[in-house]
Amino acid sequence: MSRRYLKRGFTLIELLVVIAIIAILVALLLPAVQRAREAARRTQCINNLKQIGLALHNYHDSHLVFPPGQIATLFEFNTIGNYVDPEEARFPEQVIDPTIQYHGTSWMLQILPQLQQGGLYNLWNFNWNVWANGTIGQRTQDLQFVFPPRTDLPVFYCPSRRSSMLATSRYSQVERVVQSWAKGGNDYAACTGSGITFADLNAQERQTYLLTRIQLNNTLIPQIDPVTGLTRTISPYTQYRLHAGAFGVNSSTTIGEITDGVSNVILVAERRLQTIQTNLQITDPLTNPVLLRSADGWAWGGPATLFSTRNAPHTGLHFDEADSPHDGVVNVMMGDASVRSVSFNINLLTWNNLGNIAQGAPVTNF
Repeated sequence: MSRRYLKRGFTLIELLVVIAIIAILVALLLPAVQRAREAARRTQCINNLKQIGLALHNYHDSHLVFPPGQIATLFEFNTIGNYVDPEEARFPEQVIDPTIQYHGTSWMLQILPQLQQGGLYNLWNFNWNVWANGTIGQRTQDLQFVFPPRTDLPVFYCPSRRSSMLATSRYSQVERVVQSWAKGGNDYAACTGSGITFADLNAQERQTYLLTRIQLNNTLIPQIDPVTGLTRTISPYTQYRLHAGAFGVNSSTTIGEITDGVSNVILVAERRLQTIQTNLQITDPLTNPVLLRSADGWAWGGPATLFSTRNAPHTGLHFDEADSPHDGVVNVMMGDASVRSVSFNINLLTWNNLGNIAQGAPVTNF
């Protein structure tokens, strides 16, 4: 007589319990995994800034100055004074007049050889502006066409913000030299100081001020010292001595001019980058106000590659402020090429002073 053995399986209740346990474990582990991944991305972002800092110092060793924040040849004038129009970079010069050599480039272009991108740098035609270099391009020896300003460079991207660096990135629709250029963006910007850098004159342009000494003196306004009660006159613009940073239009700052100490001055930081509403006009002042609209492109000098410390990080008040996708902090690269993480809640006066190269006040506890 044969014995029959019954095979006992999982009951429905047991199966549900197992699934529930697995779900709880996943819920517990997933945040830890995400935090670990973000920590790795933040470390890579810090490393990017470190590489940029070393490149800037290598450039300084070769040229005895830091590169100009924005190279410009086209100047205009308003009631405040002279300014450089960012349209210089995007003007179709070859169509209008091939003899005009506009520029409109940024400091990032100048340090490409120091970032092991000498090949890309050598393909840049310095007789053309950004538009021409990105539209006409250059042919390499292997008969390939290269368009330098439309080239993605990982060192200019924060991996927490856009790791794919593809046209499908969430930031592919921010304003560019040519709106169809989806590549060649940047997540870092050089510091102009703690003053007003840009002339937000209309909904189409963000002009960088380049005031003469007389024009700068005309912008002086009285201020009352909250401690002493004494009145002094000071300009709110970046070029004023107490607000000046290391980078500006056609600037040539030396390390010796950073009298506040290189470890106390920001050279480069993560910058604000906000998408536009793609179903509406970019220049619509109601849906995409000029104060909040971001520009993008490492080769584009001006609003895409310069920032100010006049507003604290992550306020959302202006496109020229520092910001980051990291939780509560923004990474900054100091004048000695060290990288620090600064809280969004940093004291505003301390943040102002970090952007100035010769303000004269000590910076501590940041």
